[in-house]
Amino acid sequence: MNDLYGHINVPVRTANPNLHIYRFSDFTKDSIELIQPHTKEFHQVSFIQRFGNSELNINDQRVNDLKSVLYFVSPNHIYSWVRDQNIDGYILNFKQDNLSVKPKDFKKQFLFFELDRFNAIPIEEEEKQSVIAIFEEFYSEYHQPRNSFSEEILGHCLQVLLYKCLDLYKKRERTVDELPKNQGLFMKYQNLVNNYYLSKRSIKEYAKLLNITPNHLSDAIKSSTGKNALHYINQRLLLEAKNQLKYGHEDMKQIAYTLNFASPSHFGKFFKKHTLKTPATYRKEKQSEN
Repeated sequence: MNDLYGHINVPVRTANPNLHIYRFSDFTKDSIELIQPHTKEFHQVSFIQRFGNSELNINDQRVNDLKSVLYFVSPNHIYSWVRDQNIDGYILNFKQDNLSVKPKDFKKQFLFFELDRFNAIPIEEEEKQSVIAIFEEFYSEYHQPRNSFSEEILGHCLQVLLYKCLDLYKKRERTVDELPKNQGLFMKYQNLVNNYYLSKRSIKEYAKLLNITPNHLSDAIKSSTGKNALHYINQRLLLEAKNQLKYGHEDMKQIAYTLNFASPSHFGKFFKKHTLKTPATYRKEKQSEN
């Protein structure tokens, strides 16, 4: 955890390598704006009550147009973000070892950490204050002076928080189950794309993950959205490429390899095909706007 905090230049550290909670207000103007696609060695639950112009790329293409959201990241997720200085809320990081729940039971119960599930859920205005209270209670418990039973108390508090999140998640999941069949499949497909876009680029690979045929997947996406399934893979790649070019400082070669293109020239051709601009031109235009 501390390695990540150092990398993003946020002035917080934890003495407990298995559990930590802090606020988005702990970020400073010197903290980085963008973090490249990466994985973590721990789980993360965060509540964002104000986005500003931030983008979190873990589900449904991107999460950037909601007033409040809960999001869940596991060590298997590919995760990236663009942070606005006006973002507000809480970040809770923990390792599974900190829970008394057995690994197989953890996976079965807390479905919101799974790659084929929805990993971000909107919080309605009437739910917002109760969610803030959940995180604020944990934050206060974590940051008060330690006593003989602090670790046990925090472990129980963590489980309570996760189960309260699960209750909110189940309400959202029931809503998704009520969607027309093809629309629900599209949402599952889009979520998988967002988690596997660096390594899986074919419809066949995603159809296998969904236990359906490639033709079934293609037809379902086309009928649900009017666009072919490959469009969403390309758009997810394009979104990350644009963020890297606009907010990052790596050269074209590094960006190409980060996004798993065979070469910088392949990346350049892909980008120009979908934007009619070279990566260098796009970067120059966007950075001149700042």
